Amino acid sequence: MGDSFERVRPVQCGVGVRDALPLAEKGVSLNYRTLRFDEPEPRVGLVTLNRPDRLNALNMDMLDELEALFDQLQKNEKILVVIITGAGRGFCSGADLKDVSGRKDFIENVKTAGNHLIQIQKKYARIIIRVRELPQPVIAAVNGPAAGGGMSFALAADVVFASKKAVFIPSFINIGLSGGELGTSYFLPRAVGRIRASEILMTGRTVGAEEAERIGLANYICDHDGLTDAAMNHARLLISKGGLSLRLTKESLNLNLDAPSLISAMELENRTQSICCTMPEFHEAVERFGR
Repeated sequence: MGDSFERVRPVQCGVGVRDALPLAEKGVSLNYRTLRFDEPEPRVGLVTLNRPDRLNALNMDMLDELEALFDQLQKNEKILVVIITGAGRGFCSGADLKDVSGRKDFIENVKTAGNHLIQIQKKYARIIIRVRELPQPVIAAVNGPAAGGGMSFALAADVVFASKKAVFIPSFINIGLSGGELGTSYFLPRAVGRIRASEILMTGRTVGAEEAERIGLANYICDHDGLTDAAMNHARLLISKGGLSLRLTKESLNLNLDAPSLISAMELENRTQSICCTMPEFHEAVERFGR
């Protein structure tokens, strides 16, 4: 996609996606075993969790590869929007318990709470934080089950598209863990309200796609086959707003979500707007508006 505003269309399902473009010259490595990274259109990065035989469950290798990919995206000014989805019939089924239970290093690291906290828990939690730290808006295209850490992944995104086959399962409490895991006790009450979040996290029940949209856990529901196209179409809409504007909007939301006062929130906004007012994109937009 170029800079033309005429190419932008409203959000809908069924918009065609172009063939993926080569990325070697763009500084993004494609040598991943548990992920795929493509640029289906200029300025859009598509991250696909790629362990379909395990419903794209998170293992230590995937955590390492996500960390490496996010490092690259953090510095990549050509990619303006990131979409995250899953290969096969699932989005992400959370931590791969089968994988970790068979690893000698895991067995050693769960002997004490301190070891587990440093070696494992913070490693998983860091990935959720990195989603929020990415300067690009992140769209979660939830194509199937998003369980445990997979639900946390979706909650950390800026926009959530859910296929009609999507389900959200806060499964932590179902396996003897706290329902407050990987940001769920932070993100979910802010999305759906405290009382509803309490009920969902304390029961570990499944939230279907229609309910997710109704209560504010997902922005849009799409037919399963049109999910990626709908997410791509929304990415085009975001790109039309300009890279710096997107980044500073996400930064303002991140910082002001817990702002101690209206005054402190507005002071950040004042600085952000003063920066934007000096940029060529602003003057070009003003000139177009005045025509």
